[in-house]
Amino acid sequence: MNTIRRGLKRKEPEREEEYQAGLTQFQAAVRKRESIRLKLQLGSAPGIMEKEIQNKIKIEESVAQGTARFLTACKNQNQALEAAKNLLLGNLRVDMLRFELNKLRRGRGSPAMKKGNPSYAAVSLSDIRIPLLWRPRDHMQDTGDSRKFAVFCIVRVGSQIYDTALISPVDRHSTDVCFNDVLLFSKMPPYFELKLELYSYLLTEPSTSAHAKLVKSISKAVGKTFSKPLRDQENQDEIEIKKSKSKPGPQFDLLATATLRLEDAGEEVKPHELFLEDAENDRLPPLFGQFCCRLAVQPYCREEPVLVGSLSVRYPLNERYSGDRWAENCWARLMDWKLCLWQGLDQYEAARSPSKQIRIDQETTIRDEGDIFTVENYGDGIIEFKCENKEMKVMWLAHLYQHACDHKRWKLASQQKMEVLSPDTKPIRTKSMCRTRSKLVLLYNETKI
Repeated sequence: MNTIRRGLKRKEPEREEEYQAGLTQFQAAVRKRESIRLKLQLGSAPGIMEKEIQNKIKIEESVAQGTARFLTACKNQNQALEAAKNLLLGNLRVDMLRFELNKLRRGRGSPAMKKGNPSYAAVSLSDIRIPLLWRPRDHMQDTGDSRKFAVFCIVRVGSQIYDTALISPVDRHSTDVCFNDVLLFSKMPPYFELKLELYSYLLTEPSTSAHAKLVKSISKAVGKTFSKPLRDQENQDEIEIKKSKSKPGPQFDLLATATLRLEDAGEEVKPHELFLEDAENDRLPPLFGQFCCRLAVQPYCREEPVLVGSLSVRYPLNERYSGDRWAENCWARLMDWKLCLWQGLDQYEAARSPSKQIRIDQETTIRDEGDIFTVENYGDGIIEFKCENKEMKVMWLAHLYQHACDHKRWKLASQQKMEVLSPDTKPIRTKSMCRTRSKLVLLYNETKI
């Protein structure tokens, strides 16, 4: 009796897409949780941080060992690629965590929080877009280069290392590679250096490489003597390929790197330089030499109070209080380069608008004058403050001085409020850009040549 089996092959691609979507969603949730955990460690003592780093090294080592065992048992190519990517990421994390641990033990790590410490910031990287430079006949005429690649990025600052989704396949039908991931870094100082590394893996070898054709034609034309160096080079390439294949699983090649700093931050997507590691390697996809991304920086002091407490205030002569009369028990909050004042704690807790806002930036003059301290801005006059005791006055002065210095250190991030995105927990598309015949797609917006 003949039986009809329907839909078996149609369900396999759906399962692959469901697996990839679930994996991407899980990775985004892990990145978000890791960023929150790192932010909560902001005030940890060196002893506590050392213990946490040691525990994290053990976890990463065990994950790397499990991934290596899983890699040897993989039969599906997509799963093998994900496992190889995670193994590369895990080994890199272990190395950087050990470096951070040694630095902390030598006394050069992050100390415990003290009065007036410099502020840190949250840094998000998103909208990563990398153009490809195929030859016109390959892309437009759909002939020639038949290679296919799997591509992903690793972005790191110190021991904070994150990866993007794996984009596969990338071939001559793709004009660029777009990563929809949002990577969030916590506790970043103003002098941070964010390093982006682009990795690729050659999925399909070309049927006949141009190098092999050249060797064959020269051999027929001029004989074996002149073609021997080319053959030796080809044999050397084959030996290197065999060595890479001796290792378990796919081996990703470093394609290009880029370094982003505070000066590269902004609210808009901007082009940046991409430094190619080996432009002549046939196992790597052709790159344009630049990439686009959005780097946003937001110091914590923009959204979180630096210091809150009671102050006595005496305004200039043109204010409500004048002469020797003090406004007692005013409630003050130092945040976002402003010192906001309320007439009492009850108004602050009722979320009333502050009665006075005093600018605290690099142009502000702060003076210690015995029992009181003064704050002066150009055109606003001098405002005097008095604290309950000497310890409170020292604390307020330390935070005011540091807050004014941070305004200069954070540059554009202190003058322009940037929206720092959070890793999305929704499934993200991992397919590359669809094929198109339009030549306008090859012209990159705001990309300088």
